[in-house]
Amino acid sequence: MRTPTVLRYISILYRYSRIHLGRRLRGLKAGPGQYPFLLAALRLPGISQDQLAEELAFDKGTTARAVGALERAGYLQRVVDPRDRRMHHLYVTDPGRAYVDVLDKELRAWTDVLFRGLSVQERDQAFELIFRMSENARDFLALVKASSRP
Repeated sequence: MRTPTVLRYISILYRYSRIHLGRRLRGLKAGPGQYPFLLAALRLPGISQDQLAEELAFDKGTTARAVGALERAGYLQRVVDPRDRRMHHLYVTDPGRAYVDVLDKELRAWTDVLFRGLSVQERDQAFELIFRMSENARDFLALVKASSRP
């Protein structure tokens, strides 16, 4: 029998997190799949949709669907760039900010559940290790992409 990899447990955490957030955010206009896009747009006001896809490491189609859902929910607004009318800048609306406040509360509570029984040092170490792993993955994929260009 094969030994499970760390990816298995990251995947399990991700699925449980989506289940929990889906339940807690039921009745709101956007689901847990859209929240990374909203949080990034709040952190980076005026970001373009393509930049958002790059920032979050999602493909353009997934990003377009999430941005569309957030826009229909009234949480995100697209503003046409006056210099390049093909480009749209994304801004979080007031209802979007209110949704982020609810979301932030739920994410903090869920994080407390995940870190239950861990010391502050263990929490910091877990975050640092996962962060470094995500940077390693990003850097590796960028290298692979660059080396596959003609």
